[in-house]
Amino acid sequence: MFGTTRQALWWISVASLSCAIACGDDSGSGGSGGSGTGGGGGGSPAEVFSANIVRTSFGVPHVTADDFGGLGYGAGYAYAQDNFCVLMREVIVSNGESARWFGEDEGNISKDYVFTFFNNDDFVANEFLPGASEDLQALIRGYAAGLNRYLGETGVDGLPEGPEGCRSAPWVREIGIVDLGKVYWKLTVLAGIDSTDALIMAAADVAPAQTLAAASFLPLESQAVNWDALGLRPPETYGSNAYAIGASGSQTGAGLLLGNSHFPWQGSQRWYVQHLTIPGEYDVFGSSLQGVPVVNIGFNADMAWGHTASSAQRFGLFELDLVDDNPFQYRYDGEIRDIEVNPVTIGVRLPDGTVEERTKNIYMSHFGPIVNLAPLSELAGGWPTVAGSVFALRDANIDNSRILDQFKSMGQARSVDALEDALRDLGLPWVNTLAADRGGDAIYGDLTAAPHVTQGLLDECATSLLAIAITSQGIATLDGSRSECEWGTDDDAPPGILGFDRLPRLRTGGDVEYVSNSNDSYWLSHPDALLEGYSPIFGRNGFNPPERIEQSLRTRQGFVQAEERIAGTDGLGEPGFNANVLREIMFQSRNISGELARSEVLAVCDGVDDWSGGSCGEESNPYTANPLQAAQACEVLADWDGLFDVDSVGSALWLNTWTRMDRTEDLWLVPFDPDDPVSTPNTLNVANPDVLEVTRCALGAGVDFLVEGGIPLDRPWGEVQFRFNGDRSERIAIHGGPGRFMWSNINANFVEGEGYSDIRTGNTYIQVVTWDDGPCPVAFGVTTYSQSADLASPHYSDWTEAYSTKSWTELPFCREDVEAQSISEIDISTDD
Repeated sequence: MFGTTRQALWWISVASLSCAIACGDDSGSGGSGGSGTGGGGGGSPAEVFSANIVRTSFGVPHVTADDFGGLGYGAGYAYAQDNFCVLMREVIVSNGESARWFGEDEGNISKDYVFTFFNNDDFVANEFLPGASEDLQALIRGYAAGLNRYLGETGVDGLPEGPEGCRSAPWVREIGIVDLGKVYWKLTVLAGIDSTDALIMAAADVAPAQTLAAASFLPLESQAVNWDALGLRPPETYGSNAYAIGASGSQTGAGLLLGNSHFPWQGSQRWYVQHLTIPGEYDVFGSSLQGVPVVNIGFNADMAWGHTASSAQRFGLFELDLVDDNPFQYRYDGEIRDIEVNPVTIGVRLPDGTVEERTKNIYMSHFGPIVNLAPLSELAGGWPTVAGSVFALRDANIDNSRILDQFKSMGQARSVDALEDALRDLGLPWVNTLAADRGGDAIYGDLTAAPHVTQGLLDECATSLLAIAITSQGIATLDGSRSECEWGTDDDAPPGILGFDRLPRLRTGGDVEYVSNSNDSYWLSHPDALLEGYSPIFGRNGFNPPERIEQSLRTRQGFVQAEERIAGTDGLGEPGFNANVLREIMFQSRNISGELARSEVLAVCDGVDDWSGGSCGEESNPYTANPLQAAQACEVLADWDGLFDVDSVGSALWLNTWTRMDRTEDLWLVPFDPDDPVSTPNTLNVANPDVLEVTRCALGAGVDFLVEGGIPLDRPWGEVQFRFNGDRSERIAIHGGPGRFMWSNINANFVEGEGYSDIRTGNTYIQVVTWDDGPCPVAFGVTTYSQSADLASPHYSDWTEAYSTKSWTELPFCREDVEAQSISEIDISTDD
């Protein structure tokens, strides 16, 4: 169907899938409420799956089975008990049916078109799924069977209610292996096709009906990529922090890992904590994204790893030279190629409940889909552009069939050396990896599937005025008329993907006591071992340049904390890391913006004689509409402890002041120095009249926001930022603040009359892992939003309450520890 853009893709062998279908797995037809896309029971009647499930504190399931089919069965059943509806909704989205079932407002029409086309039944069953190992085939079949056992026992009318529930919903049905394949492929292209759906569908709005005409134009202004304008997720949307400590930074000589993921608090990208065991073959504790039957972030007996969202680009653009008299053809190596027209039909539920069919075209070149870049600039938009061209998108992960087997092999690696070998498969799609082991080795690496784009290729092939301008804004844009401008290939990598030895990585040893990442450039993974000379495709700030660039405040705070710990100057005891110190650092709630700038902001605040004066914004408004409260602001900030703890007073005022001033030009007196990236820039530049006035205006506007929102300036932070329990009878105070200016990251929307109660992203699954002389890992963890999205579940907010009080849970790994913490145990089998 997709020609050269779909090369021998993916998972579960054709023979096994055919057997499953022949034996009764109706993978091509929907069940109750389905529409012919991937329903079915998942697993043939001839297969027998069985598993033991022990639940420990906070509802964590420990699933033990004799084989991968049984492991999937137990994992799917346990997961479904907590979150079946979350996955069911994601199945609908992955099938391109969100608008059909949820309507135009709640659904996403552009994603429906894109997933209906790219993620269709035939592709998933015959290309995507056939690439997995036999173990993964069985795991997925068992997982689907476990999900459907739960649904059969509970019934549609017994499913959870609430915002993430699906009780009695007409779109609930059995989940098949094809459904799961669609969910996994959607995760794989999260940083590519999934993020660019609006640009793909916008091409249909400007598809030409006329011949081309050349036009003169001015080049685009060179600047960092405007993610919002393109409708793309900015790199910080999916964040995370991690430390991996080697022997020279450890007080015990064993490695240590702190993983602090920053993913959404709702929906399919919540983490689910599980312990999966096949004795002697696979024994891994950690967290997985919804519906994933392997551990994505976790630890085994001897090695622990975490991930942070990588700054690298996962897609690129090619500028096609259109034929003068046919805008649906382009030149390639002197030949003419056609742009394929693919009509795609979706259903859209109307307010009266009827479903309307709508059809739009998706246009394909041999690189991938045609996109309309009008959101970036009118000059780069349209079909044709003013240069008589059009742009095509290529996703580095569209052929990545290695992802689930990659996580399986990572979980089986018992050392950093073995993990590094496992990562040579290049199955990770868009995350950095940090890991440590019992022997005291640790590593950072962006060891992922990344486009094979070198600086030399950019120099040779990003040559048109539009390509130069778009590349300078952060998206590699190459000449699509020459084969020598295709992405390159290395012997140790799939076509178009950078080989393992070209990827940035750093091991501990010598002066490198630890490695760290908080989503900024790979360049700064340790202050004394900067990584340089890699492909510009890895750069956080586009290509100008990818290295030696200013780091975010969150990244800088992470290194400030680490360097103070290595030196022993943070008041936490003798130099070096141990598990207790890592846990304390995690929940300190320090705010680096306050540490860098509060004294100057206070001086500005104290210097304001008349808060009703000022000239703020384009309309030259006064500093504040609440001068009496503004006069109190200086005292509140002076008494603030500088933290975002639940009892900190002044945090809300600092948040609403700093975020109104932190992107001011010439904000800092001491500029960024690439030779000192942790400490620079610094010192608020209040000698600059513009910065001085912006600071006054920010203070006044911050006061106004809180007053108008009904929040007293002296209200403790935990009463301003909180989450409700399941029945909204209690508020659970939440420490931490926006990753824009601190390390312990909580990003929340302000709800009128409540406060910052709509928490979107931030601290989620957090783990601290190390080892002592015993056979079991020493592990502690917490999941900030708890295990279940079911409002009625006892595990909807129990772990959230522990997080609120900065409590950690000992994560039991060895069997005797699991039994000691057991709260329930069942054995299940398909023979039941």
